[in-house]
Amino acid sequence: MLPVFLVLTLTLVVIIITINNHYRSSSQFVGKLLLEDYSVGIERDLRQYLAHPFNANIFVADSLAARLGDTPMTDSGLRDYLLNSYTSLYQAMPYMQVLSIGVDAEGTYFGYRKSQAGQYILMEQSDATQGTLRIFDGRTPNANVIYQDNHYDPRIRPWYIPAFNREQPRWTDIYRDADEVGEVSLSAIAPVMVNDNVWGVVASDIKLNAFNRFLSERQQKLGGALFIVDDEGRMVAHSGQESPSNILHFPEITHNPVLDNTISQVANAWPPDPSRLGKPFNFDIADKGHFYGTIKKVAMPAPFQHQWYVVVALPDQLLLKNLLSQQEISIYLVVAMALVGLAVVYFIIRQLTRPLRDTAEAAAKLASGNLTYRINTPASLREIAILKEAFNNMSVKLQHSFNALRQQVRQDNLTQLYTREGLIEQAAGLRYHAPNTLVILGINGFRNINDSLGQEGGDTLLCAIADRLSALSDGSGMLLARVRGDEFAVLAPNTTNRTQSEALVDQLLSLFKRPVTIGNDDVLVDACAGVVFGYTFGDAIYEGLDHAGLALSEAKRSETAMYVYFEANMQARIQEQSRLLLELHHAVQHHQFEVYYQPFVRLLDGRFCGAEALVRWRHPTRGMVSPAEFIPVAEQSGLINQIGMQVLEQAAYDTVAQIQKGLWPANYQLHVNLSARQLLSADFIDKLQSVLDRTQLPADNLTLEITESQLMSHEHLATSGLTKIRALGIKIAIDDFGTGYSSLAYLHQMAFDSLKIDRSFVHSMTENSTNQRIIEAVVAMTRGMDVHLVAEGIETQEEAERLRDIGCHFAQGFLFAKPLPLTEQPTERVTDKLPTR
Repeated sequence: MLPVFLVLTLTLVVIIITINNHYRSSSQFVGKLLLEDYSVGIERDLRQYLAHPFNANIFVADSLAARLGDTPMTDSGLRDYLLNSYTSLYQAMPYMQVLSIGVDAEGTYFGYRKSQAGQYILMEQSDATQGTLRIFDGRTPNANVIYQDNHYDPRIRPWYIPAFNREQPRWTDIYRDADEVGEVSLSAIAPVMVNDNVWGVVASDIKLNAFNRFLSERQQKLGGALFIVDDEGRMVAHSGQESPSNILHFPEITHNPVLDNTISQVANAWPPDPSRLGKPFNFDIADKGHFYGTIKKVAMPAPFQHQWYVVVALPDQLLLKNLLSQQEISIYLVVAMALVGLAVVYFIIRQLTRPLRDTAEAAAKLASGNLTYRINTPASLREIAILKEAFNNMSVKLQHSFNALRQQVRQDNLTQLYTREGLIEQAAGLRYHAPNTLVILGINGFRNINDSLGQEGGDTLLCAIADRLSALSDGSGMLLARVRGDEFAVLAPNTTNRTQSEALVDQLLSLFKRPVTIGNDDVLVDACAGVVFGYTFGDAIYEGLDHAGLALSEAKRSETAMYVYFEANMQARIQEQSRLLLELHHAVQHHQFEVYYQPFVRLLDGRFCGAEALVRWRHPTRGMVSPAEFIPVAEQSGLINQIGMQVLEQAAYDTVAQIQKGLWPANYQLHVNLSARQLLSADFIDKLQSVLDRTQLPADNLTLEITESQLMSHEHLATSGLTKIRALGIKIAIDDFGTGYSSLAYLHQMAFDSLKIDRSFVHSMTENSTNQRIIEAVVAMTRGMDVHLVAEGIETQEEAERLRDIGCHFAQGFLFAKPLPLTEQPTERVTDKLPTR
C-alpha cells in the first residue's frame, strides 16, 4: 500500500504545481498582452495630444501670413488676432498654455497665456512697452505690469531659432521659459512666411506639467505608474503631481513607492537596449503586491525629432483580477480534495503498514550511524518478515565492514601505528593543560634505500623504526603515527618546556644511529626532524602537522641542522616562493630573461677567448632578481629546463652574430651552464641538436658546464648523457671543481674537456699556501689529459700572474670583466691587467 500512498500524494502535488504554473504562465502572458495594449493606447493618445497643438499652430501661422500678405497689421491688430486665436484654441486644447508671436524685423513679441485663476494674460515687447518685455495681469497694455525684462529678445530664444533657420514647422527641444514663472516647456513652432521670407515665428507652448496631468488622468483609472523619458535620461513627465526633473536617476523623485520602484527597474541602463523594448519586467512592493512593467518607444511622425519612451507599470491585481481569483479557487478546491483523499489513504495505509514504518525508522537510525539497531516488531505478512530479517542481516554486516574500514583508516597496516587520520582523531579529543611537542621524523634518502633493498627490504626498515619508536614511547603517553611513506609523527605530552622538547628530539634521532639488520645486511639510516613546540592538540593538530611538515622541509634543505623548530617566517617564505614560482611561469612565457656574458682570458697572452653565458631576470616590478633567489625555485619546479633552453638559444644567436661581425674570433668559446634536470630530460639531446640547427652555431664553439656536485649525484649521466653531448661535437666543462668529490678515479672515468677551479681556492691563494698547493695538485693531476683549466673568481693581478706561473690556462673574474650585456662586451687584450712575458 505504500506505493499507492506515495503515488496519490505525488499526483496531488503535481496537480497543484501544474495549476500554479499554468496560471503563472497564463498571468505572465496575459499581463504582457494587456501591458502592450495599454502602452499602445498611451502612445496613440500622446500622438494625438501633440498633433492637435502642432497642427493648430501651423494654421495660426498660415492664417497670419495670408493676412500680412494683403495688408500690414498694427500692434493692436496682432493682439486681437492672437487673442481670438488663443481663445478659440484654448477651448479645445486647455493644455496649450501659451500662444505667442515673435516678429523678426524689430524683435517685437506678443503672447497670451491663461493664469491659474483662468484670466488671460498679455505678454508683449513692442514700442508700446518701450522695447521691454512686460507681462500684464489683463488682456491689454493698460493692465497692471506683473513682470518686466529689459533685455528680452525673442529672436534668440530656443522656440524662435529652429523655425527661423529651417523655415519649417517643427517641435523645439525642452527649454525653460524666460518669464517670471520659469516653467519647463515644449513648443510647436511655425515660421510666418511673407513674400518667401520669414516675417516671424508662431509658438504654441505645452508646459511639462501638462504632460504630468495627461499621464495622471490615465494612471488614476488603473493605478500603477506612468512616465515619459527621453533618450538622454531626462524625465519629461510622470504620473505623480510634482514637476518633472531633468535627471532620471535619483531615488526620491516622487515619494510614490510605485513610481520610485519602477524608476529603479529601468534607470541603471538607459537608454534601453532595443531588445528590452516591449519585454515585460516585474517587481514586488511591500503592502502593494506584484507589478508588471514594460518600456515602449514612442513612434512620433516627423517633424517630432525627439526620442521618447513610455514606461508603464501596473499591479497584477488590476491586469489579471479575474484570472487570479480563478486560480485561487482552483487551488483551494484541489487542496481540499487532496486533504480529504490523503486522510482516507493515510488511515488505510497506517493500519496495513505499521511494520514497514518500523523498518523505515530502523533505516533512518542506520543512516545516522547507529549500526547496532535491530527491528523487533512482529511481522504478520511473509514479505515483511523477509524484509525485516534482511535488514537485520545487513545491519550486522555493515557494522563489521565499518569497523574494518575505520581500523584501516586509523591504523597503518604495515607498522600498526596510527595513520595521519588516526593521529588527528586521537589528538582532537585531547585537552592537555601544558604545552607539548609535535615531531615529524623523515628518513633521508629513503628512495635510494628502497631501490637498493627492494620493496620488502624498505618495509622491513619502516617496521624496525616503528618498533624502536614504540619501545621508546612505552608508558609515556606519546601518540605515534606513520603520516607518510617515510615520515613518522610523535605527539609527546610530557614536554612542558623547550629544554625537555629538545631532549626528546635528540632521543628520537638517536634511534636512527644504530644500524638496522635487513636479511644479511646491516643498514645505517639517517633522519632529520621538523618540530613544533606548543599547544598542538585538539583542533590545533591540523595546523601543527602542517607547521611540522614545513619545519621538516627546512631541516632537509639544511646542510648542518638535524632538526628545525617551526617559526612563523617559514610559512611566509613558502608563500613567497609560491609567488615567485607563479611569476617565474609568467617570465618563461613572456621571455623576461636576459643573457649576460662574463668573458675569460687566456693567461698566456691576456686575450679574451670566450665567455660564460649567465641568466638574468629583469622583473617588471621587482627589478633585477638575483639568480641565487630564483634558480633554486626553478630547479625544484622543473622550469630550469625551459629557462636553460631560452638562455642557450639566445646565447647561440648572439655568438654567431658577434663572430659574423668580426667582433669575436671564429674559435670563440661559448660556455653555458647545464642543469642536471636538463640532462635527465629524455628529449634534451634532440632539443640541443635543434638549437644548433636553428642558430647555425658550430658545435665546436659550445661548451656546456655542469657542477661537480650535480655530476656525482647522477653518476650514470657520465656514461650516457655526457657521452651523447660530446658525440655532437660539444665540449663538457666540470664547474666548481674542488668543492665536491674531487679524485683521480672519477676524472679518468668522465668525458670532459675543461675543469673550472672553484673561486674559493683562488680567492685566498695569495694568503693561504694550502689553497695554492691544491691548485698546483690539480694542475699536476690533469697534466697529460688534454684538459683545459679555468680559474674562477680572479680579482687581483697578483692572483692572475701566480695562476699563469703555476700552469693554469684560462682565468675568469672581476679583474678582467664583470658579467655584462652583449653590447658592453670587451673584445681587446687586457694589456694593463695582465702583462705579457
